[in-house]
Amino acid sequence: MFLKNKKRLLSFILIILLFTLMISGCSSKGIYDSKTSESPAQSAPAEAKYTSDMADAVREESGFNYSQVAGEAEQSTENTNAETNIGRKIIRSANVELETKEFDKTTNIITEKTNFLGGYIESSSISGGRPVNKEDFRNRVASFRLRIPEKSFEQLLLDFSDIGNVIKIERGGEDITSQYFDTEARLKSLSIQEERLLDILRKADKIEDIINLERELSNVRYQIESYTGTLRKWDNLVSFSTIDLIIYEVREIQAPEPVTLGDRIVDGFSKSIKEIINLGKELIVAIAVLLPVLFILAIIGLVAYYIFKKVVKRRVKKIDKDED
Repeated sequence: MFLKNKKRLLSFILIILLFTLMISGCSSKGIYDSKTSESPAQSAPAEAKYTSDMADAVREESGFNYSQVAGEAEQSTENTNAETNIGRKIIRSANVELETKEFDKTTNIITEKTNFLGGYIESSSISGGRPVNKEDFRNRVASFRLRIPEKSFEQLLLDFSDIGNVIKIERGGEDITSQYFDTEARLKSLSIQEERLLDILRKADKIEDIINLERELSNVRYQIESYTGTLRKWDNLVSFSTIDLIIYEVREIQAPEPVTLGDRIVDGFSKSIKEIINLGKELIVAIAVLLPVLFILAIIGLVAYYIFKKVVKRRVKKIDKDED
């Protein structure tokens, strides 16, 4: 009886063990199936496979939202601008008019001084003829556009009074500080966009994505070139000030207008003396011009007087004879 009960107990234990092994085997198989059902792309590293979903995610975060990217870039450049905006960006210019009695010497001095200061002549022209003689004086006019380093701009304007008689000096300046740094910020923003587009393009594997990225990249690079050219132009205009110079050739330098009463009296007296002297000179010139004519007229007059006197004398003699 005891043996029979013992056999039943062992049979019951074996059944329980077999049941336990079956349950554990099914659970491990389910776990294995759930693990192996994952795709290779999900189990692989994130950058091993670049799917279209990943491309969309990257574009959404840092690629195609240009307004967001531009805002971030401009925000990052504001701090930089605050540090670099130590000086103003001002385009300086001037219009100058001179008169001189030594035209050739003055134009040569302008050329030499411009080169000495490190500037250059952007354009120049000379009109009018050379004086043939003192009576045929044809004034010449020279026009220069000078580009002078900004640090020497004011000094050259002061030196013009030593080169010739200054008739007019007009100064001008255009402050482009705001436009300059705004353009610089846009350029930095576009550079950031270019870098992000290049990163996305390296990961793209779909033809459609590559075409769209290259189109956007070309547009960004075109804007970068445009803004770069604008900044270079402004840098040149700020670094080299512009002077438009006109030089007049004159026979006499006009004295400045008197201011005080004493100066006006002295100036009026001097002008009267000059007018009298000029009138005397003109009279002498007129006499010299008319002298040959006067000489001929004098000879004709003497001959006519001699003939007239002779005729009168004959008539008087005839009258006397008739009376006798």
